[in-house]
Amino acid sequence: MNVSFTAQTMALQRAMETARPRSSRLFDDPLARDFLRGPLRAAADLAAVPVVGRVVPALYDVIWPGPRPSAVARTRLIDDTLAEALADGITQVVLLGAGFDSRAWRLPAIRRAHVIEVDRPDTQHAKVAALRRTGQPLERVRFTPVDFERDDLAAAIRAAGLATDRPAVFVWEGVTNYLSAAAVDQTLSVLRALAAPGTLLLFTYVHQGVIDGSAHFPEAARWVRSVARAGEAWTFGFVPAALPGYLASRGFTLSWDVSTAEAGRRYFGQARRRDRASGLYHVALAQVPCQS
Repeated sequence: MNVSFTAQTMALQRAMETARPRSSRLFDDPLARDFLRGPLRAAADLAAVPVVGRVVPALYDVIWPGPRPSAVARTRLIDDTLAEALADGITQVVLLGAGFDSRAWRLPAIRRAHVIEVDRPDTQHAKVAALRRTGQPLERVRFTPVDFERDDLAAAIRAAGLATDRPAVFVWEGVTNYLSAAAVDQTLSVLRALAAPGTLLLFTYVHQGVIDGSAHFPEAARWVRSVARAGEAWTFGFVPAALPGYLASRGFTLSWDVSTAEAGRRYFGQARRRDRASGLYHVALAQVPCQS
């Protein structure tokens, strides 16, 4: 079974954060550990050991500089943004490339929403099996297997019950940087065709300069090499300054664009932590304009 390596490492990063003392952790993801097996499961267990466990994130950061603090900051920012959208009355959530995201079970507000999870079949199969082992209720989510490069995304989302006459939140986390430019463009076209006015698109991306060498970030080279060695090389990015125009030409308005470094300064600062997330990784929120 070809389960996404990045989905597994993201679960590990969330498990390590959950193992921190409650007073300083940015979120709680009690299911993250359950998605792991082998050495990654052992690392998550070690991170939960008092005192000794503090060494695990530090060692992880030495081996893979950048990803963990960025993953933690982006998770918290997406959690907060999604919670705000649900509080404002949106009742549909579509998780595109959901991986081992457990928001459908750990965020109280989302339990009143219709949730659709879209992902590659192998990763989704492994996720459902893990959730069954933990006894989590599966009926609150419509699991929809899709390959973004090949399958009919619109048909899959419609079949999963998306009401196209009501706004939704599409969460596209940790996906765009692994797709082709054509697949990103096609996905945005599908979402715009399905989306009612007021729909939100919450997504992540990497700075295009990291891929083409036109921008420098201290942690970039090792980070890029590590994902390439795992067989999941970065293939697509945006130049932040060009993002508003790119989205506008596809029917979306950019609300905000925040690097994980910026988000990290906010969240880690509030928790009095010294973690430093990367400026190469971004979270952005776009919307379908409401009709006048």
